[in-house]
This record gives sequence, C-alpha cells and structure tokens, in this order.
Amino acid sequence: MKQWIRAGTIAAGAVALMLSTGAYGAAGANTAAQAPAGIRAYLVLSAPGNVDAITQAVTANNGKVQNTYPQIGLVVAHSSGSDFAAKMRAVSGVQKVGDTRESDVPTTGATAPAQNGVAQKHLAPQLGEAISAPAEAAEWNHIQMGADKAWAINPGSRNVTVGILDTGVQGTHEDLRDNFDAANSVSCLYGKPNTTPGAWEPDSYAPAAGHGTSVAGIIAAAKNGKGTVGIAPNVRIASVKVMEPTGYMYAENVVCGIMWSADHGFEVTNHSYYVDPWLYNYTNNPNQDAVIEAVRRAVDYAKGKGTVTVAAAGNFSTNLDTEQGTLLPGDLPNAISVTATNVRKELAYYSNFGVQTVDVTGPGGDGYAMINTTGMNNSYTTFHGTSASSPHVAGAVALLASAHPTATVDQLRTMLLAQAIDTPCPANDSRCTGTAAKNSHFGEGIADALRAVNGGSDPDPDPPTTVFSTDFEQTTGWAFNTEGTDRATSGRFEIGDPQATNYSGKTMQPGNTVSGTKALVTGAPAGTAVGDHDLDGGATSATSAPIQLPTNGDLKLTMSWYLGHLSNSAGADYLRVRAVTPTGSTVLFDKKTTSADTAATWNTATASLTPLAGKSIRLIIEAGDISGGSLVEAGIDDLRITTG
Repeated sequence: MKQWIRAGTIAAGAVALMLSTGAYGAAGANTAAQAPAGIRAYLVLSAPGNVDAITQAVTANNGKVQNTYPQIGLVVAHSSGSDFAAKMRAVSGVQKVGDTRESDVPTTGATAPAQNGVAQKHLAPQLGEAISAPAEAAEWNHIQMGADKAWAINPGSRNVTVGILDTGVQGTHEDLRDNFDAANSVSCLYGKPNTTPGAWEPDSYAPAAGHGTSVAGIIAAAKNGKGTVGIAPNVRIASVKVMEPTGYMYAENVVCGIMWSADHGFEVTNHSYYVDPWLYNYTNNPNQDAVIEAVRRAVDYAKGKGTVTVAAAGNFSTNLDTEQGTLLPGDLPNAISVTATNVRKELAYYSNFGVQTVDVTGPGGDGYAMINTTGMNNSYTTFHGTSASSPHVAGAVALLASAHPTATVDQLRTMLLAQAIDTPCPANDSRCTGTAAKNSHFGEGIADALRAVNGGSDPDPDPPTTVFSTDFEQTTGWAFNTEGTDRATSGRFEIGDPQATNYSGKTMQPGNTVSGTKALVTGAPAGTAVGDHDLDGGATSATSAPIQLPTNGDLKLTMSWYLGHLSNSAGADYLRVRAVTPTGSTVLFDKKTTSADTAATWNTATASLTPLAGKSIRLIIEAGDISGGSLVEAGIDDLRITTG
C-alpha cells in the first residue's frame, strides 16, 4: 500500500480499526467480482474499436473476460494459465499484455490481513488527529487560494460533478450529504462497475478507509453553517471506489473509474493516489508498459469526453524530472500534476517536485499547520499531503467549470495555470529551479479559487482560435530535407508510431505518443539494439506546408516534445523549431543536449509568434547529432498555433 493515502491521513483514533485484519469476502456487494484461487488479472490492449476478436482469443487461451472498453481498445481478463500473457501477445491485433498485480486476485470468501506493515510505514509519521467540528471558518488553506472570497461570488454549480477516485466516500456525512450524488457513484473493484447501493462506501476495516471521505470534504463540504467547508461547496461529488480492502489501487480498478467518470459526464476527477503495485512504471517491463498505456488511454478518453484529471504529485521528496519511470496518473500529459505548499507558502517537506513534471500547487499542510476536513462516521480530522493539495486544485477546476460551463478541458487547464498565483522559489532551497512564473516546486503557482470565479482581469476570456494544428496522425502536409542540408545517415525524421528503446534503465525513445498513435520522430523502429535507428551522422529536418498567420491577436505556438540522449552528446546536439518566411528565419524553440544521460520524456513548450503576425510561414523542425557517435532521439507531437 503506497498511495498518497500515506500523507492524506485520518484521525489517529481510527488507526487501530484502519490497520486491522479484514476479510476479503466481507466487502459485501463487491465479492461477486472476485475470483477463484490462482487467478491473475491482465490488461490486453489492441487498437480502439471492435474487440470481439480479442475477447474470443482470451477465451480460447484459458482466460475469462472481466470487462471490455472498446473505446480505448482494452480487455480486462482473468486467467490461471502461467502462459496466458505469452499466448495473448502472439495473437494478431494484440499490442500489449500486462499482469496488473504480480499476485493472485483475491478469492471469493477468502480472508487475509490488510497490508498493516506497509500501511504503518507510510502512515505512522503523518497521522492526523480527530478534532471537534470546526465552526465553518475560513482557514489558512482557503485564504491561501482566495476561496473565502470566491464563495460570495460563485460557490459552484449544481451542474458540475467531481468524481473522487479513492477508498470510497461516506456520503451520509453531515457536511457531504447535501452534495453527494449516490446515483452516479460506483465501486470499480476488480475492474468492473458495481452500482449496488452502498458498494461505493469505504470498507471500514481497510487501511486508510477514511481517506476518500477526507478528500471529498476538501473539495465540496457544504457551506451549511457547521463543520468545515470545501473549495467548491455547492458542486456535486460522486464516489468512485478504486481501493480494494487490502489498500491497493490496481490499474483495472483505476481504468474502470476513469472511464465511468468520463461516460457519466463528470467535469473533474481527483486522484490522490498512484496506481499500484509499482511506484514508478517502466516501458521496458511488459507488465508496466501495458499499465502505462491502459491508464494513459483512459485519461485521454476522459479528456475527449470533457473530464479534467487532477492528480497528486506524490509524497517522496523526489525530483520527478530525474525519475525515469512513470508515476500514474500524475505523470501523464493529460493529467494536472499537483505539489503541496505549507502555511508559509513553501514546498511541503514531503512533496515531490519537478519543473518539467508538475503543473500547479495547492495547500497540503505539514507540521506547522494541517488541513481540517471531514472524517469517517460524521467526524472531523486533520489531514495533509499531496492527497490534500490535489483536491484543493480539483475544487478550483470545479469552480472554473461552474463559471465557464461551455469551456473545454484544454481551456479549463489553460485558465487554471494562467490564473495561478506566481510563487517564487525560496531563497534557501537549492532544489528549486525556474522563475516566479514557473518553477520546480510550484509549477505555474498556487491555484487561485477567486480568479476562477471572477476571471481576474478578464472575467470571461475568449477561447483561443486555432490557426493551425497537427497531431501527425496523417502523414500528409510535411516535407523532409527541403533546404537540402540534411546529412543524417540514420534516424531521419519520419511520421510514425515510435517503439520504445532503453539504455541502462533510461528511456531513449518513448513507446507512446501524446495523442493517437503517431508523432514526428527520429527513427520510429526500435531495432535489435538501442542505437539501431537513433539519429546519427548529422541533421534531419521536416517542413510544414505554408501557414498564413492572422494580422492581429496574441499568436502562440504550443507543442509536445522529447529529446533523449547520453552524456557523450555533451551539448552539441539539439532539437529546434524555426518559423521561416520569404525574408528570414526565427528560432522558436531550441533545446540543447547536456553532458548527463537524459531520458526521453514528453514535455510541453510554448513560443510567441506575435512578431510574425500577418506573414506566411513554414515551420521547420530540426534535430542534430553533431557530436558524432552519440545516442540521440527526438520527437514532436500535438503542434498547434492559436490566436486569442
């Protein structure tokens, strides 16, 4: 048990119950989804669409179909066969197969202890305390975000629902029942929706059973004259239970919860956990690779359905920019990753960080001041961690969605980050890098609940207009080596589905794209060895068709990119984007390699095109292996020019 539950804790008086031994079969309505002895759970991935052939292959290979998600090309399967994964990987149309647990699915009626030792290890240093019901006063966390002023303007719309993917929510709590949406709540244990009344409630004997109820209070405890109050006290909340009685949140449960939330029209989901059983997932492990892809597809699907995914950055004091594995779901491109501040507007001592990884921050609390929120059985408790900061931001997004009911996910995200309160690096913390506007501790800053409802200087910003966009799913419109200067002998740019390559534990070419299945990459195939199709021998370039820029407006280029390399690249190699007109060339983005081994991870970049307004341009994307003999991989995806 390793979720952010460890830092978002319940009252100390409940710890004995929380860490007690519990029967798997005691989960009531959830037992029907459990399995006979010796069964393992698998994710089987294919292209999105009809999965009938895959489900037939599951049955033919001694498996049982637990659930299907044709929208994202996923089948959740159970099997007792030790060779099931190998057989399924050989089936035509199957892209990835992964065992999600590395242990058996709990058997119906079996008993086993909850993960007491692990739970104690992560919970004990950070346990909160039971408190008397607060007097609904604005507290430091509300004031830090301006929520105390936002409530008078817009406390949130009843048309906005926040899905709480967690341990379950006790929706009968006096501060939650007015906002609790039982009709859209669900248990997703063992990868299958269960809408039996009460199935979504916490298992009282499970580790950290009250975690979801505490998260719910931060988001939407009602402003009813008693107890505490949430950031968005008038929005609806739904419980989407994804934690099993053992305290684990496996990928099939999380995917089920994300898909349920998207298909039921939730505007926001909160994820104060990471997907078990691995803290970080690596694409060179076939099981973890399948887990990454399945959760990524679910989050991308949710974005397409209008759901904003907000996730905790984690509580391990780790620089996520240097960690090569993927923390799910927070590290995904379409999730908003949230760090934690304390009452002094410093990064909380436990919070992960990373200038290229985190997006925004919110109050998380620590020993100086905790967060007061709802607890189990109509109680109140203190709470802290990125488990607490993430729901603060989810509440701010819910207020944005309330104030801008027609806004898209991208527009809500853009407003959240643009409105965030700039928070500079502390002078005495050398770990913090970046500017006051964006740095490794706070991302774009502290989420601003007040500006979410009044729009700051622009109460109703016009959404940006797209001038040009490509996700590279089509291969037309781009030409290669148009200037005749390319000298690369291998790994030239192509539009394709990149295959993962790794060297000494670091990803050199990601096995995924930001959206769809294609991107502009240097040498898409993996080859036999990591250096088979990397960029070698010089430069490579790709040129867009002509793009006519409008004569006015704030013109902006946004894109996703990666540049993986080894230390022998030594600053000589690069990834570059230029805008070329008939009279000149402007460098918009220029990323140089360094003298350290650097894994390839998808990042985002923006650049202003306003000085070129009214001109016809071509975009030229270039990558260079100039140092000779170095290992270099580069890629671009989701390139867009907007004005607004």
